[in-house]
Amino acid sequence: MPSTPTTTPEFYHLSEAERDRRWRTIRAEMGRRGVDCLLVVGNSGRWNEMHANIRYVCDYADNLSGIGYLIFPREGEGTLLTQMATKRSAFRMSWVKDIRGLATRNVVDILAERLAALGLERGTLGLVGISFRLNENIGLPWNTYEAIRAKLPNLRMVDMTDHFYDLRSVKSDEEIVCLERSAELVDIGYRAHLELIREGVTEREVYAGVVRAMDAAGAEPPTFLLLESGPMPGPQQGGDFIPSNRVLRKGDAVYSETSPKWAGYQAQGLQCFVVGKPTPEMTELAKYAAEVYRVSEDALRPGTTLERAAHAADPIIERARTTSEFENLIADEITTASRLAARCDG
Repeated sequence: MPSTPTTTPEFYHLSEAERDRRWRTIRAEMGRRGVDCLLVVGNSGRWNEMHANIRYVCDYADNLSGIGYLIFPREGEGTLLTQMATKRSAFRMSWVKDIRGLATRNVVDILAERLAALGLERGTLGLVGISFRLNENIGLPWNTYEAIRAKLPNLRMVDMTDHFYDLRSVKSDEEIVCLERSAELVDIGYRAHLELIREGVTEREVYAGVVRAMDAAGAEPPTFLLLESGPMPGPQQGGDFIPSNRVLRKGDAVYSETSPKWAGYQAQGLQCFVVGKPTPEMTELAKYAAEVYRVSEDALRPGTTLERAAHAADPIIERARTTSEFENLIADEITTASRLAARCDG
């Protein structure tokens, strides 16, 4: 586990022991599959979430680069390509020392150069990052794929993304510590909500104050925060979580999804705040939501599938539908809470 430093480091990052563990595991699987080199693809979408595979291998991903590539051979040094110019953070954090800025447009030529130096022009290239969660397509652009085929006609390409799903799903002790630190930042964000939410302020003012509190405490930008407000019962919430200039009024519910990063790892907090005293309907909804959360949390254990965990609270939701005066409101809100509580992000 990372030790507590006597002075605050410029950037929070993982240890060399964690690096060695990952590289050993990745390269062993490459050997098992007959893969000579990886081309890891990522981008800065969703608050940099889609750079996760690159960061898993080298502990760094440029938050400002829309797309990034990592060339990672089974033997030898890796090469990190960023879309923007290289930054101080890259040289402080990255485990890969060959970092080339303003280079993603030249990825095919650089890949050919590296493979030639390694004698792998006729080898097997594993592609990582071809899909995201639920088979969402984010991966290698078609024109880049075709350019690689034209430049390296004897190169075999295979998809190795599935291995990274497995790797990132099981956390090491050090990764768990990072998630715990992120959860502490969530608590800081919660306290900021309580201090800032009051009649007369705007959603934008609350949002800015919460992000500032978490970032000042060590969260890694860009800090994920969704926030929306409105009366309850009232128009369905959850339609637009980008803060506006809407002024908070007495009786409003403020919904927040707070996910600050610590060294790239995000814990997630979901909370509803009320301006003034909650209505009986809000209190009833909170009781159901708490029960859903407890059941869903208990289901998240070794041996349980994600599908089973996601539906663990279905009986509570059905009970809410049949007993609540506000059945549509409660059913929609609790279903969302159940899915979010059971979600497992890498």
